[in-house]
Parts: sequence; C-alpha cells; structure tokens
Amino acid sequence: MKSNSLLLALLLVSCQPEMPVTSSILVDGEGLTVPVNKELYGLTIEEINHAVDGGIYAELIQNRSFEDGVPPLNCPFDPVRRVLTTPNGWTIPFLRPDSVPGWRRFSPTSYMYPDTKELINDKNRRSLLVSVSASAEIGKGGVIADGYQGIPIREGEKYDLSFYIKGASMVPKTVSFTLADSTGNTAFSEVFRVAPAYEWKKYKHTFTATSTTGKAVLTVTTDSSAVFWLDVVSLFPQKTWKERPNGLRPELMELIAALQPKFIRFPGGSFVEGYTAGTYPVWRETIGDIAERKHFWNVWAYGTTNGVGYHEYLQMCEDLNAEPVYVINSGVTSQSRRPRYEDITAMDKLVQDALDAIAYANEPADSIMGALRAKHGHPEPFGLKYVEIGSENYGQEYTKRFALFKKAINEVYPDVTVVSSSYIKGKNRNEWSDTHLYASESFLISNYNRYTAGRYSRRMPPVFIGEFGLSGGTQPGSLRAAIAEACFLVGVENGQDIVRRLAYAPIVGNTKYKMERYPAISFDGGQIAVSPSYHLLQMFGNNRGDEVLKTEVRTYQKPQVTFGRAGIEMFDNSYDFKEVKINNSPVTEGTVMTGSWKVDQGTLIPVPNRWNYLLLGDSTAYDYTFSADIRRTKGSGQIQFRVRDNGLPGEQNDYIGMTIGGGFAELYRQAGGVRDTLCAPVSYPFQSNRWYNVRISCKDEHISCFVDDTLVHDVIIPSIPSLVSTATLDKENNTVILKVVNTTQHEERTELDLQGLNVKNTAEIIQLTGDPDARNTFGKPDAIVPETKEITFSMSGPKVYNFPPNSITIMKLKVD
Repeated sequence: MKSNSLLLALLLVSCQPEMPVTSSILVDGEGLTVPVNKELYGLTIEEINHAVDGGIYAELIQNRSFEDGVPPLNCPFDPVRRVLTTPNGWTIPFLRPDSVPGWRRFSPTSYMYPDTKELINDKNRRSLLVSVSASAEIGKGGVIADGYQGIPIREGEKYDLSFYIKGASMVPKTVSFTLADSTGNTAFSEVFRVAPAYEWKKYKHTFTATSTTGKAVLTVTTDSSAVFWLDVVSLFPQKTWKERPNGLRPELMELIAALQPKFIRFPGGSFVEGYTAGTYPVWRETIGDIAERKHFWNVWAYGTTNGVGYHEYLQMCEDLNAEPVYVINSGVTSQSRRPRYEDITAMDKLVQDALDAIAYANEPADSIMGALRAKHGHPEPFGLKYVEIGSENYGQEYTKRFALFKKAINEVYPDVTVVSSSYIKGKNRNEWSDTHLYASESFLISNYNRYTAGRYSRRMPPVFIGEFGLSGGTQPGSLRAAIAEACFLVGVENGQDIVRRLAYAPIVGNTKYKMERYPAISFDGGQIAVSPSYHLLQMFGNNRGDEVLKTEVRTYQKPQVTFGRAGIEMFDNSYDFKEVKINNSPVTEGTVMTGSWKVDQGTLIPVPNRWNYLLLGDSTAYDYTFSADIRRTKGSGQIQFRVRDNGLPGEQNDYIGMTIGGGFAELYRQAGGVRDTLCAPVSYPFQSNRWYNVRISCKDEHISCFVDDTLVHDVIIPSIPSLVSTATLDKENNTVILKVVNTTQHEERTELDLQGLNVKNTAEIIQLTGDPDARNTFGKPDAIVPETKEITFSMSGPKVYNFPPNSITIMKLKVD
C-alpha cells in the first residue's frame, strides 16, 4: 500500500509543469569587449570607529602618552556641556582636561593627575603624576592601564613593554609592572620591577602571558609611599603582521589582505581634514620615535596617537602589494564642520609639505628625504604615484588651493597623479576627481546602470570613488546592504572603463566604541566578525577575469516607492513665503527640524537663524503637489524644496529636492550622503525682490517641477530591477565569470543565453544568500557566508538556473 502511494506521488510530481522562466541573461561572446580594470577595487583606511588606535595598530595601551585631555589651539572647553568650540563656532565632544582615558587608580590611596611641567621632550605635552600612600596596613597603590576597554592576551605569547619613568625622591622606590586581571590582583605574567631615579629614564621588558583573556590590564604599583611620573607607556604583542616594529594586529590585517585590495587610500577621510589648526595629520609629525609624534583630538572625537603614521601606511601598502593613495590636507578643514581656510598667501608651507612627503616616498636614499626614509628602515623608494588633495572639499576657495598643489607637484613630479576631492570645472578631461558614495539601499540598487554609455558620457572625467558603502536606515551590516552594494558594483564593473578606482569604507570598526558607520570588519579585544559586505568584496574582488563581455538582462522592473513629507530648507534667512500649499490647501502646521519658524495659514515666517529646515504635510503621502510663492529679499543664497523624504530626516536623509539659486534650478535625489542629479541643471536667472511660484508635482514615478507655471524639470524616477548582471572572460582559465544579484524576495528562474560561446554543461557556483536582515555577529559569525557548489544544467533545452531570493551569485562556466 505504501509503495503504491509513493509511486502515485512521484507520478504527480513528474506531471507538474516546470515553473516558467521569469528573467533572461544574454552574454555576447562575439561582440566588442572592454579590458578588465585590474586596479579597480581598493580600501580607504581611516582613523574612524577606533579602526587604527585600538584597531589595526597593535599598541595595547590607550592614551599611552596621556595627551587625550589637551584641547586644540584656540578651542575653549565648556565643562557644562563637555564640548570644545572651534574658532568658527563648531562644537565637538571633549573630556575634562584632568581626565586620563584608559587609566584608573589602583586603590583609594592612589592619586594620579596629568602633569604639563615634567615632560620627556618638547613635543610631548603631558606626563602622568602618580602619588601613592601605601603601608602594610593599607596595601599597595598605583595605577591601572585598561587598554582599549581590556587588553587581549594569549597564554604563552610574549608582550613587549616600554615606558619612561621618573621618581620624585633621591632615594629610589621600587615600582612594579605586571599583566593582571581587571581587578589588578591576579597576575597574568611575571612582575617587572624598577627603581626610578630622579630623572627620566626609558625601560623595556618582555612579558610572557600565563592566561588567555580579552580583559587583562597593566598594573603599575608600589608597596611603599612614593611619587613618580610616567610617560609613553607602550605594550606590544611580539606577534605583529609581517613582524614589523611598531606593527599591526595580525588577525585584522590578514582579513584585509584576503580582500586583495589593489590600492589603499589613507589616512582618510574626514580625519585628514580635521576641524581647526592642529587637528589633522601632517606627515612629518607622524614618523619616527613614537614619543615625539603629534597627538591630537580627531574629528571623530577621540584621541589619536598617529602611531600608524605616514611611513607605516606606506609600508602597509607595500606589504599588501597595494598602490598607496595619499590624502593631504588641502588648506581647508572639514566643510561640514564650519571650515577654517588657510590664508591663500600662506599656502607655501602646506604645498612644500606635500612635495616633501612625495620626496620621502620616492627619492633615492642618498637624497635628504630618502635618507630620512632609510633611517626609518626602508632604503628603497616606496613609489608613490597618487596624491589626493583634500577630502570632500569643494567650492572656489578649495579650487584655488588645489591649483597651487597641482601646479607645484606636477612641476617636480610629472608622473604623480594629483586627484581633486570634488569635480572642478574647467579641468582637463583626463584628470581624476574623487566622489564619495555613502547611499541608501534604493539608490544603490536603482543606480545599477549609473556608468553605462546612456547615462554617463565617456567624454566626462574618469571616476574615482574614494569612499563607498551603504549608509542610513536599518540595513547597514545586513545581507540586504551587501545586495544593494553588489547591484551598484555590477554597474561599476560594466562601466569600468569609466570608473578607475573604487574604495570601500569603512573597513574596520571597534564595537566597544561608538560606531560612526558600519564597517566590513567588526571586532573587540578578542572577537572578530565580518559582514556580508566583506564577503561580497572578496567574491567580486577575487573573481575579475580579463575582458568585460556585453551583458543584457531582461527582468521585471519594480517601481521605486518613494513617499513622505514635503519640506523647505534655506541656506540663509533672506526669503519671504506665502500661499504655501499641499494639494492646493494652505499649510497650517509644520515640524521644525532646524532654526525656528512660524506657520500661519499658508504663510511661513522663518525666525532669523543661519540654517532653517521645516517639514510639512503627511509622512505617508505619495502622490501630491507642493507649491509656494517665494521671494528672496537679499543676498544670493539658495533655497531647497523637498518632496518624498521617506520618513528619514536628518543625517539619514532620502528625498527628492529642487534647489533654486545661484543662476540654476536643479532637481536631484538626496540618498544618504549622495546628491544624485536626476536631470541636467537648468539655467534660471533667479532675481531678488520678486515673487516666484514654485510647484512640484509627484504622480507615481513621475516628478514635474514648475516655476511660474513653466515646466523646468520632468523626470521618471529609476526603477528597481529583479536581477542585475555582469560577465567577464578569464582568458587564462578559459572561463566565463557571470555575476548575478537577485534583489527580490523570491527565486528568479532565469535562462542563460551565451551567444558565440560554447560552454560546458556544468558550472561552479559561489553564492551568498539567506535572510536579508541577517548580520554576522560575534555569537553567530557565520550567519551569512558564501557557499561553493557544482551544478549541472539539463541536457535538453536552454541553460536555466534558479537564482535564490536575496542572493549574490558568481557562476563560472568553462568554455569548450
């Protein structure tokens, strides 16, 4: 009876028709090809998320020189709000000047205080004064170094300690150093004892750990009453990456090396720009003895040792076999933080610093700068070929300063490519400009064809994407983020004759501290987890091929759903408003995001403020018309009208906006940090003291913009494809490498048509798929990982493959 039931079931299954093909991918093996850009993928490594200090830098002691409480020049500290204020009025979190992060008292009878008078050299601005009251009854006292919220040690491994110490008494008192548990009472190593004299002296010792833990500390104690000073207390594991002195953490660097980056852009990022004088790296202040390197409070609001300085970055690039791309401060600090502009007449020093940095990297060992490099252990030149001036700088003031750098550099080093940090009008068409693409999921997916011939003219300048990754919303770090990024990278690979370089960022982040952006590699003292985006980068970067084949994908295109409130943002206060309406009804209330407004029956009154931003209407609205009469009363400031903000105000903005002013009307999509022009800006002579009616109509995917009833912009918002794909030919292995991303929540049954290519009936599959919201964590580091398998196509009919939902697939097909 059971056998009959089984037979019937098998017959019913065999009679079921196959699911129809829903998509097709055509790969043209006979048409024109484009050479694969082997140098395409790289990384930006920046001091953000404690990625360097407390990250790839192997130093285990936080605040080793006790400099973290030194405020930058001309930046007063507000003890109530605990912020610094720059000369231009921007604030940044800071700590009390007597704070000593990473250190604490051993006992209540111990006392510690940062001292600005007893210094080991003129470049080190603070030491640590330690005073101990100890006796047989009270017990020992001293200080404890917690490292970066715990010192990771492994049983049997060796750790090199070095420090400067000075005693306050002519009679030396014994001070003991040891690795211990978090209480400081259980030793995890032998004890190293010194008797500091009444002068500064440097000591060294190598510990052998007797336990494995991520929460060890370094104790500095004495059994008797004593006063002494400490400075530059350093603890390094002997096992560093490539066994370099002042080296890097091997576990993290091995993960970075596994991505096979072709270039490293360093040391940032906003870190390079700083926020006032003395808060950005100057290369010569980051080389040589760690006791003399410039320490500063960086733009991400924590202390920076510059232990990984210019020389270490160049050495890192060499060890990775990656091209160095060095980013230099342009004479303009971060323009999103009320910038400081170096006097244009005083730019000679910064330009000379840039020339000297190139000389240090490139000149022979018998030159002045080459001899300095050789002194630091690298006689042969590094061969620096790429220098970027600034990061996310723009505008006339930046353009003037960039021109000074470029002229000077190319006169001395004509083979060095000088990259601008934004597009500069009038530049040579072959010159490189950096753009940063931190964007939303919908932007990345819908821009899968951003660099195809129809959307990007090959007469435009080549594209250098210095920072790339998904940002905003709840997706960062998830499989969904990797899928969105993969869609964009497919488009980059299809247009890699246009995109010269692309760097993923951020690459590393320490989870014990505030994360500014979600990294590809997350870690704490002893645990590491890589994101699905890390696996995506490895899959795409390690499977390149030699020639790009033309690929055509036929698949369902889903309309991109955008919704949300209307809004107005002013860049000064010189505007009047009346007849502000949504669907022809006067606006009666709004949500003030910045500045101050009064709303009264369609009349908006901005209260004077430097920056005013107001949201209006229904957060769930989709189809509506937003209109207003406006008048600029003075100045030349622009004004921005927004629709469909997707409910993401603030830094996670995702909206459609039209900006008027400066002689132009421009319609664009703001997606995270990316401002994406939806159509060519239109010249529009916007006059002061004249009323204009502005109207934006949203109907499905259709956006229309009018000024005084004249149509200015008319666009269809790009849709979301079910599948995107790119293909290359690996000539050495005679293999077609097909990359396919399924953006949908369902299986996509797809016909593969390889024209002019006779391929075998089997294929190797490397695939990343799973729950789109899943993340890899310390507890579940393998929740989303690539799987490799072999498949065999049906012998009858065309080649058909079911791409799983939410998947990134690399299919390798051998050519017969």
